[in-house]
Amino acid sequence: MLIKDIISNFSKKYYLTNSEVISEIENVFSRILSKWHQTEVIVIVQDATLEAVSYHKVDGVLSQQSIDIAKMRGWNHLKKQLEVSLARYSLMKQIREYKGYEHEIREGEVVKLGDDLVFLVEIELVPGEMVIASCPAHLIGTHERSQFRIGTKKIFHIRKVNPVMLGDTPRLSVVVDRVSKNLATGLIKKHIEGYCDSIKVRCIKRFVGKKSFIEVSARIPKEAILAVKKELGEHLDVKINNNL
Repeated sequence: MLIKDIISNFSKKYYLTNSEVISEIENVFSRILSKWHQTEVIVIVQDATLEAVSYHKVDGVLSQQSIDIAKMRGWNHLKKQLEVSLARYSLMKQIREYKGYEHEIREGEVVKLGDDLVFLVEIELVPGEMVIASCPAHLIGTHERSQFRIGTKKIFHIRKVNPVMLGDTPRLSVVVDRVSKNLATGLIKKHIEGYCDSIKVRCIKRFVGKKSFIEVSARIPKEAILAVKKELGEHLDVKINNNL
């Protein structure tokens, strides 16, 4: 397989640009070959070919020597390390994008009850991209915890987006909850979106399953308050604060 085809395949597999794949190939191969040859080795992708050059000093004079990569052993190890590096790079790129969605709210559907009372929830974090998030039972109010079943749909607060390692494999970890003050705030904003966008909303206190204390900069429709009350299963105390 030609190097350009390898680059294209990795680009599709890890959702990276060709330039990003090339950069990782050069970095990983240079690092490993330098270790193997115990001297600095630079690997570059040029004109759809892979070239490697080692640099070392002889009598104080820096010299260079080409390495015939095609005849080199250890390709399986190089490929494995490259795939690990590409997976990590792809994940960190995804994390940088998804981090911006922390503390927002999304509708999710419970798809599984995992180990240690952790609900697995499918959410559309980015339009068109579904991810499986975890929601520990203690991050769900006791008043509604028993209602959660496979297929249950609720609005969740995106609590954390972080990378985790499962062995040598990087994975995306998304944690959601139903207890944050941001959930109450986000729900109010969601229900007034489009006709009261300029209104500021702040949740002062939230006693999960009991009452949330909300301040708004102007009057909001009663229908929005009732909708949020129903979603949270708790009373709302909404007051206007002109200095918000």
